[in-house]
Amino acid sequence: MDRSYQFSHPGALFWRRVTAHWKNQRDNLATVVDWIVMLYIIVPGLLLGGGLYRELWTSPLPGWAHFLPLQAVVGLLLFMFSGRVLLFLEEADVLFLRQQRGWMKGLMIRGMAYSHTVSAIKGLVVTVLALPILVREHEITGISLVTLLMMTAVCAWCANLLTAMIRSSSKGWRKHVMTYLVRWLSFGLLALLVTFWLESYGVLWAAALILLMALFLLSRKRLAMQGTFIADAREDAKTRVQLTEKLLVQAVGKPPSIRSKTWFMRKSGRLFKGTAEKRLADAGLKAILRHPESLLLYIQITLVGIPAVWLPPPIIKIIVYLALVLMMSYWLNTRWAVFAKAEFMQVLPFTNQQNRSAGVLAVRSLLALPAFLYSLVAGLTLLQGGMGWLAVLALTALAVMVAPSLMSWPVYKEERHPQE
Repeated sequence: MDRSYQFSHPGALFWRRVTAHWKNQRDNLATVVDWIVMLYIIVPGLLLGGGLYRELWTSPLPGWAHFLPLQAVVGLLLFMFSGRVLLFLEEADVLFLRQQRGWMKGLMIRGMAYSHTVSAIKGLVVTVLALPILVREHEITGISLVTLLMMTAVCAWCANLLTAMIRSSSKGWRKHVMTYLVRWLSFGLLALLVTFWLESYGVLWAAALILLMALFLLSRKRLAMQGTFIADAREDAKTRVQLTEKLLVQAVGKPPSIRSKTWFMRKSGRLFKGTAEKRLADAGLKAILRHPESLLLYIQITLVGIPAVWLPPPIIKIIVYLALVLMMSYWLNTRWAVFAKAEFMQVLPFTNQQNRSAGVLAVRSLLALPAFLYSLVAGLTLLQGGMGWLAVLALTALAVMVAPSLMSWPVYKEERHPQE
């Protein structure tokens, strides 16, 4: 808890909390990292990385760089310019600081500026690494490069602030849907500008100016928001302990969430009717979708795969499509294996063949949506008209019928044979 009354202005309190934040991050890293040992890794890594980076400037670019579209590079830069907004608010501030509007605004303004600066530094570091591809492959230099970086940074800042406002004012699934929507819209806007108006500096600078005005208006609205202090403080706390959480998860794993009642498909009834394998597939499919982490990862892989199939040239597009379908099938089969190998499943009289048949049916059902979306993007970008739609249907059918069987497990439990 900070003793705010000891500071003469909010700037001193802000720097006190920034210093404490970085000290806490350093202490967390020190618990798992031996800095002396890291020197033996970092120094050779920098030397090797520097040599590889020099080769990117002096030698011919590797083959994969020629198939990497500019939109994908810009998307990577936008991702690195993105981040969370840290306001440096604490729950204990409700005792004093909340009644001091001037101090609150001063702290929040400095927090937003700090967050934008950190995201800009991350983005610029990655930009330096991506310069050989931007300059040598896509011939973006000088004013074009500065304009692109300005657009990317301002677009990311607006998205960062807007997602922070959504996290503070929304709850549940709406919060997640709206934040993902904002991120995808920011990428879509940037990709659209890069695709059609990269050489039109007037259009890009006008767009950057509009985004700067939007950032200013969003900042004012953020400062004027009422009734979100507790949510703001909790979001700040989550952001500050992100590193600690990641280190603990790597060490002991993430504890499962416990719900008294399911919220997903609560009154869905049976999806499959008939044999024991179908009833088992019904239970396993619902178990996978009702697990929050599995459902979130399922949605993320599906959404990320769409631009991954859409952006590359034809040959790479086909390779990416096959890789995504097989990867999704493998991952879904791992989720089914976790369900089929659970302790309660070992007491049920299902054989390995029944588990495998049920797993293939469940995985096919879950794979249908991403396979259709990937096939839709691949088919309509490779072929035109009716042939494209025919390819969509054919690719979807092949993916759903073939991939789950290839990636399924042959054994789920040790079968006991009676002794003769």
